[in-house]
Amino acid sequence: MNAPPPHVPGFRLDRLVGEGGFGQVWHAVRDPGDEIVALKILHLELVRSIDALTRFQRELAAIERLHHPNVVRAIDHGSLDDGRPYLVLEYVDGPSLREVIQERGPIPPAEMLTILEPLCDALGVAHAAGLVHRDVKASNVILARQREPMRAVRPVLLDFGLVKLLDQEGPGLTSSRSMLGTPAAMSPEQMRGLPVDARTDVYALGLLAYHILTGHPAFGGAPGVVQSYMQIHGARPRPSSKVDVDPAIDEPIARALSPEPAARFPTPRALFEALHAVIHPAAGTEIDVIALYSEAPTTVIAEVTAIAGTAGMTIALTAPDSVLAVAPRGQVDLGSLRAALEPLAATARIAVGKSRAALQGTVVDGPALDVEAWAPYPLGDGLWIAEDL
Repeated sequence: MNAPPPHVPGFRLDRLVGEGGFGQVWHAVRDPGDEIVALKILHLELVRSIDALTRFQRELAAIERLHHPNVVRAIDHGSLDDGRPYLVLEYVDGPSLREVIQERGPIPPAEMLTILEPLCDALGVAHAAGLVHRDVKASNVILARQREPMRAVRPVLLDFGLVKLLDQEGPGLTSSRSMLGTPAAMSPEQMRGLPVDARTDVYALGLLAYHILTGHPAFGGAPGVVQSYMQIHGARPRPSSKVDVDPAIDEPIARALSPEPAARFPTPRALFEALHAVIHPAAGTEIDVIALYSEAPTTVIAEVTAIAGTAGMTIALTAPDSVLAVAPRGQVDLGSLRAALEPLAATARIAVGKSRAALQGTVVDGPALDVEAWAPYPLGDGLWIAEDL
């Protein structure tokens, strides 16, 4: 039988949404009112642990210093009657990036950039505030569901419990010299118990980019000791050896994963820009295009994607419940496209319009990616086709 939720004055806890060795996270509602929050509560047996209390204090201090849309927001904090501290955090509704990768497998490079860029920006803000996250990994990123369906996904970085406050002296974490963090997501300097800085998070971002692109952790599948050895002494993992991506992507990821911090990119933004340069070469010229966007259940999206492919369109972005495709104007038979899409209109929201885009192979860039600029918003049920097509 499940134990009842803890009593937290001012909040109604209705379900447990996460639990680990450190504590529990509860879905809760502020009382009075209807604000939904996440309550993070330390395990009772850790109340006397200096390390655990330090982690709580550091997480609160870190997120109170950060104001960024891609960092979970702190709302309040306190202690229960039994001494357990708790944090009241913004409730981020959505799957973790790890869950999405497990479900979908490898994610295309262009889509990987849309996830990585806001995380790089958030970490850049953290570093400017004197913070190093030290535990950036797919399970600590939530892909928040947006209230506006046609807007890009909002990745949110969680768990600042291992954060290093570079400008603050005080009690350390006593386990810091025994590989503090998750071994598969740790940098060589963390494994060695050496000082960390912004380049530690750059290393973790390199691991994360590899994980997103290939569907597998870069050094996963081996015992911890072997993982540690490979991270320090082994060859740098190459995404192109695992999935069909441009080998040019290998170089910036290998640089981010350099064992020596001095050889890495100095900032997360520099890593992102290097990846963007090889994934979206600057040579593309914008042309007039026909754009197709749809939101629907996964099975219907698969049908829309197949129809777009048959029509000769390039898939620009895809997710389990949406797809965006484009093709040069004049290369799409609109009559055939309309006929193929009409049977799906009862179970999908579909828009076909005109825009501009730069096409280079399977890479799409330009105004067509902003669906709201060429399609009605919000998109209604059924099939919409621009009148001037």
